[in-house]
Amino acid sequence: MKQTWEAAENNLMDFKIQLEELLDMLPQSVKFNQKNATLIKAWKKVQSSLNEMDKFITPVKSIDVKSPLLADAGFRAGWNMWKEYLNEQHGIFMRSRAEMMSLKRLMDISENNVANANHYLEFAMSRLEKNFYKVNDVPEPKKSDNATTGKFVIKLPEKYRNKPVEPLEGLTN
Repeated sequence: MKQTWEAAENNLMDFKIQLEELLDMLPQSVKFNQKNATLIKAWKKVQSSLNEMDKFITPVKSIDVKSPLLADAGFRAGWNMWKEYLNEQHGIFMRSRAEMMSLKRLMDISENNVANANHYLEFAMSRLEKNFYKVNDVPEPKKSDNATTGKFVIKLPEKYRNKPVEPLEGLTN
């Protein structure tokens, strides 16, 4: 599409040059100069429209992605898996600037620790997340009497114990 767009721009510029040459050959009068001025204004609008379209046709050039985390081969493999995961699972293609900022954020939350960074990526992928985040591992609760029986017991307040259950309306036999 970019090549087609550039060819159209070149054709328009060639047309402009030929039109200017033709206008220079014509005799000039006041009426001619007025029409010429109107034509120049219209041409500037066309050029402005083309320049606005260039933003959409010509993509922004990507930048080199550099990060100290990428120096580790294990992390690099995990990072590539993360990018593939985002594309496969969420349809997100990570471009260079987003990748740079994501790596910077991952460095911040992992405190430049490659093992932590890998852990955060794996954790996010295992939970089907779009984003990674700092994982605060909570220590397991202390074992109590309930742990020995294998049952989870909730102690209800006295007002709720041994209260007769009334049948739901409409469900009586």
